Amino acid sequence: MPTNNQPPFLGYLHSFRGFAIINIIAIHAVVFALFATQNNNFDPKNPYSIANELLFHNSTIYFAVISGILFSVVLKNKGYKNFYISKFKNVLLPYLFLTLVFSIFNGTPANPFVLHTHLDLYLKGAVRNFIYGKAQFPYWYIPVLIFLYLVTPLLDYIMKIKRWGTVLLLLVVLTPLVVSRVEVIDLGDFLSLSTMIYFTGAYAAGMYFGTNPEKWSEWVKKNMLLFIIVTLLSTAALIYFEIKDVDKMGQWSLRSTLFYIQKMCLTGIFIVIFKNLGERQPPWMDRIAKNAFTIFFLHTFFLFLAYPLLMPVAALHKIAPFNLLLCSILFLLISITLSILTAWVFKKIFGKYSRMLVGS
Repeated sequence: MPTNNQPPFLGYLHSFRGFAIINIIAIHAVVFALFATQNNNFDPKNPYSIANELLFHNSTIYFAVISGILFSVVLKNKGYKNFYISKFKNVLLPYLFLTLVFSIFNGTPANPFVLHTHLDLYLKGAVRNFIYGKAQFPYWYIPVLIFLYLVTPLLDYIMKIKRWGTVLLLLVVLTPLVVSRVEVIDLGDFLSLSTMIYFTGAYAAGMYFGTNPEKWSEWVKKNMLLFIIVTLLSTAALIYFEIKDVDKMGQWSLRSTLFYIQKMCLTGIFIVIFKNLGERQPPWMDRIAKNAFTIFFLHTFFLFLAYPLLMPVAALHKIAPFNLLLCSILFLLISITLSILTAWVFKKIFGKYSRMLVGS
């Protein structure tokens, strides 16, 4: 929650961070529940799978926007030296530590906890996982985030150009309309420049919003109906193109563009919603937001641990689809709760240094 020496809007941004991580975990929780309730099979055309994608896919955009806002409001004034030192300590180090930890496993999604049997294979795997973000499947975002940090000075410079800065930054924000992200399943062992450019648009929007958050939140509020209409239209278009199985035209993904529009509009909507709460931010959201990075880093490990435990619930086909809903909620709660508990344990043992190990 905001304190006396912080700008008041940080309270609602803090809540939005909690909302963002819940969305990111939710899409994975539902996928695990779909696998569990469908005898370890996954049908992307399943209505529940489509609904899951519509609600939660590309929620990482929320994180990119938040990072951009925080730079302009908090980190920019501390100078680039402190900016990069903080990112090294609080992003790169926990990413390295947890990559080394999870790289001990050499299993498959069906049997994830198979250990490496040779040190040289472990080391090769750890290096590969660190470079490409593959120790856990959400880790693909960390190389993207590092790229965003590297281009931050360039984006900041663009914003300072008196005559053309705003126009140039707007072009960066709009670039994801024509440059598509590469989906995780298609990444393989390479870093996608198009994915990095895609998230740079959201990051740049956050940086610009952060230059005058009161002004731009009021602008979103005044145009709330437009934001809602565009959200609904982009969602309806996504449903239509999913049913018609229309997506790629060469390297350009129509759905990627629509998801960007949808999630950017939702970003504005939910920031205003949380801002309107003022000092009445949900207390439970504070705990999740404080541990958002740890939850991001650890939740898939706990999802895999919970999978066999929740199979009896998934097997309750007589109450379908409520078994799917119940499994989804349990996967979500278990992964978030155990991640927060792990953060608490690390804080008790390592104090302030726990942030360099598990992110909080």
